[in-house]
Amino acid sequence: MTSASPDAVGRIVDFVRAHGGGVVATNSDEGYPESAWVNLVADDHGRLVFGTNIASRKFSNIGADPRVSLVLVSGTGQEFQLEGDAAVLEGDAAQEAGQRLEARHPGSGGHEPESTRLVEVGLRWARFVDVAVEPPAREEFAL
Repeated sequence: MTSASPDAVGRIVDFVRAHGGGVVATNSDEGYPESAWVNLVADDHGRLVFGTNIASRKFSNIGADPRVSLVLVSGTGQEFQLEGDAAVLEGDAAQEAGQRLEARHPGSGGHEPESTRLVEVGLRWARFVDVAVEPPAREEFAL
């Protein structure tokens, strides 16, 4: 595993911006996994944001254990597997993230403020796989 360069973070950001979503996996306080598709946006520093409802399993799981994993796929053989720590955003940070999410995914930026929360994932590990090339490419990064 190599340390991430700014180029590696940029590749993740570009991938999120190009494909727009992925599957996030969380763990309950009893250790049970739960996975769900989420719409994503990325800032220039590689922080990922998605919205969730306070009644969802995902939201309660993040409160119990902030460690998450994500899988983002291109549909043409490339994918990123990611791990990081999730935090519920508040105040100005939530408002700014909601605007970015709404701009990319209309309807998902927090139109129901009493029930929608925005979650930011700070990445700490990534693996890129490309099976569309021969031999398949695999790279792993500490972030």
